[in-house]
Amino acid sequence: MINVSSSTSSSNTRPANDAASVVARRPVSPEDSKNAASISSNRGTSTTVSILALQLSDAATRAAASVEQKSTDPLDPITGEEYFANNTQHDAEIPNTTHPELLARARQATDFLNGHDTNPFNGLGRDQLNLIARDDSGAFTVNERRAAWETMQSMESPTASSSESVSVIGRDIMVSRLFNNREPPVALPPATFENITQRRSEFLTLDDRALIGDMYAYAQSQGADLAYVDRLVMSLSTYRYYSDGRQLSGNNGYDTDGYRVTLDFKPEDAATASSILNGSAINSTRIDQGFLRYILSPDHGSFINIGGIPFLERMVKKFSSEGADQPPLGSEFNTFKRARVEDHVVSTTHKDIRLPPSKAVTQVVNGVWSLTEYGKAEGYRLDKATRQVYKPAEPPTDQTQQRSTLNDPASEARNNSLFQALADTGEQPKTRWLWPGHLSKLMKNFKP
Repeated sequence: MINVSSSTSSSNTRPANDAASVVARRPVSPEDSKNAASISSNRGTSTTVSILALQLSDAATRAAASVEQKSTDPLDPITGEEYFANNTQHDAEIPNTTHPELLARARQATDFLNGHDTNPFNGLGRDQLNLIARDDSGAFTVNERRAAWETMQSMESPTASSSESVSVIGRDIMVSRLFNNREPPVALPPATFENITQRRSEFLTLDDRALIGDMYAYAQSQGADLAYVDRLVMSLSTYRYYSDGRQLSGNNGYDTDGYRVTLDFKPEDAATASSILNGSAINSTRIDQGFLRYILSPDHGSFINIGGIPFLERMVKKFSSEGADQPPLGSEFNTFKRARVEDHVVSTTHKDIRLPPSKAVTQVVNGVWSLTEYGKAEGYRLDKATRQVYKPAEPPTDQTQQRSTLNDPASEARNNSLFQALADTGEQPKTRWLWPGHLSKLMKNFKP
């Protein structure tokens, strides 16, 4: 039998907000769920211990009684693919009790595994964690067992075996969050009309995926909200999908009046971006340097990674040769905060720089062809049935029809590349910027 310390107590039992309805298989008796209880020690004395200590004592008794009686490893349901396949069910499970401490601990374990709280079993010894992880009686929820197992893995000495365990945890998290528990092969760019609905995460390289798994494992061990990693993954996935950013134009462009508009980071983010680009960690970081230079340029990264620069800086340093010297993640990453554009991006309109007036004769708005103001002023007419542009003195014929470049819906556009085709389509965005959001809109409305 494994001895349980009488001073064992649960820590960090901050309640979470998740609701649940699944009942644990082995209920905890309300009589056993007092804040403290007295049990007799081997010396005949009486000692006050916590609820968790009582549960651990029961778990030790069950473990001793079941030695060599089980044909399967009790860790399999919490460490293999079976765990992630039933993730929704595990997140809903709670113990069959009304005691607030037990309910809070179960919810905290679930929040920890989803990156929203700290591990409720931090501070327990390895033997105690092993009891919880292997106890399949139902006294602990599956997520409590998983949380205990992950804490146990993090206590390993810094050996190759320990690193492999952390990588397994991170990979499991990555596959669950990005690929719905089934990792696909690496998809190859460029972005095309055929793969526009494909998940961007599928274009992440094998090195990207290995690094992202390690980021998830590290963020979870630090009690950080995994949504911070999600945002970084989204930026990297977008970069990969568009041929490492080569298919995307910059964010700078012109407004509806034709004036030049440039974007920049707010001073605090700009200072952090400069620190990353000019620091020593960028030379050894596992994060793609091309991606870093792309995303930290305001002309490209202003909208792809809004508010994500502080976390990116921590990841650049942590996963570099300087990683061992980095401090733990601070509490500012415990709860994900959605960023607002106006809090991180500065837009400047340059009244001294303006596009020359457009000489396009026709335009397409919401799929409807019409003459531009310039076309009307020049005396052009539009045959809406044939989309031919002519002047009254020049009847529309195949030989004499006059069209602007925008008025040619087919011909050469069919053989153009994705972005040439987008450039030739009649529905040009008024701002003339090609952001991912604009790109999707353009693709939807493009009709060759």
